[in-house]
Parts: sequence; structure tokens; C-alpha cells
Amino acid sequence: MSPYLDASTATWQECRDYLQAHPCAILPMGATEQHGPHLPQHTDTQIAEALARRVAEQSEGLILPALPFGYSWVWRDYPGTITFSFDTLRAVVTDIARSLHRNGCKTLMLLSTHGANPQPIKYTLRELADEMDMRLVNVFYPHLSDLLRNAESPVWQPMNFHAEEFETSILLYLHPEQVRMERAVREYPPVSDAYNLSNLPLGVLSVSGVFGDPTVATAEKGAQWLEACAQEIVKIWKRFLQGET
Repeated sequence: MSPYLDASTATWQECRDYLQAHPCAILPMGATEQHGPHLPQHTDTQIAEALARRVAEQSEGLILPALPFGYSWVWRDYPGTITFSFDTLRAVVTDIARSLHRNGCKTLMLLSTHGANPQPIKYTLRELADEMDMRLVNVFYPHLSDLLRNAESPVWQPMNFHAEEFETSILLYLHPEQVRMERAVREYPPVSDAYNLSNLPLGVLSVSGVFGDPTVATAEKGAQWLEACAQEIVKIWKRFLQGET
């Protein structure tokens, strides 16, 4: 049996047999939201899908269909952005986990590439731990600061970036036909205390929707960074599959 299985194209019998042999699953979690004038709105979802497949190919797991919506409140005024509420995202994750647990899944990784998803997931997993014996791991670009040491441009704030060099490079690698590099603009919106201390959304701070510099992005960087991220996630996933924390 293959070390991984795509739940989207598998039959229910194949999923049953796979989970009996490999009781683990990976849920890619993205978003549908603005990514500047040059990237598609499903950028995060496509990156999550690509990472999930690479991780599963190098380890194991039932690859679930990617969740294309997340908590995108900060971009809600950009046409085309779709956001779950905080509670809706928690409810969706809860229902998915309960379904998998009923199917015999013992370990689930929620692999997010959208920065606002991990927080509601964190508290959801805490509460799920009180009702089921399935192990749950919440992953978002581990050790990214180390991986980006060779980047040409700084991120807007540590672990706070959007449609800039990193994401644009990965999309140039995965789907170059979807990137409008002629529209890419460099923007570093002013850092605002009100963003961290009040209900001020990121969308108010930016003109273009970009937080960083996508103009220096290349497909070569994207290939390197995507594979490096996959390797880091594989390490985490294998530890959890072996029962380590």
C-alpha cells in the first residue's frame, strides 16, 4: 500500500483500508483572500496543497481536500475575500476532526499557510483533547525565519508577511501562469500599535494589499523555500506519528 492516499480521488473502501494501515491524515488549510495586485486569491490554499502532498510523499497520511476558506477578517473589505468567523472556523475544524476520529484516524495534522488560521485552531485542539484520543498537531511554516535568511527583502514584521517575496516566489514555482509580475509592487505599510491593540484591520494599513517586496521574487527561490518548508514539516509530522511531542 502506498505511504499516502489522496482522499479526493479515493473510494471509501480505499480510505477505510488506508486508515486501518496508516491511521493518520493531513488537512491543508488555506484561504480565499486578496494577495495584492499580482497574486491569485487562492494563493494560500495552493501552497497548503503543495506542502501537504510533499509531506505525505515523504512520510505518510491520508491527504484531505484543502479547506479553501479561513479566518480572513482583516481583508474583509477587499472584493472577493471570503472569511469564516472565528467560531465558524473552529466549528469546521471540530467537525472534520470528529469525522476522522470516527473513521479510525489516530493522528491529524492541520497544515495552515494562512497566518490567521493557527490561532483559532490552537484553542479548538485544546478542547478536542478533552473528548477524543486522536493526536492533533497545528503547523504553520515552522522555523521560517531561519529558512528565509537568504531572502533579498525583509518581511514586514516577524511572521507577519503577505504577497511578498516568499509567497510570490512559491507561486512563481508552482503556478507561474497565475502570477502577474508586471503588476507587483513593493509596499511596507507603517507599523501601527493600533493593529496589535485594537480592532484595526491590516487592510486599512496597506494601499496595494502587499506587505513586503514581491518584485525580487523568483521561481528558483520558491522551489528552495517550498522544499525546505516541507522538510521541516516532515520532521514534525514523523515525531508525532511516532508518539513524540
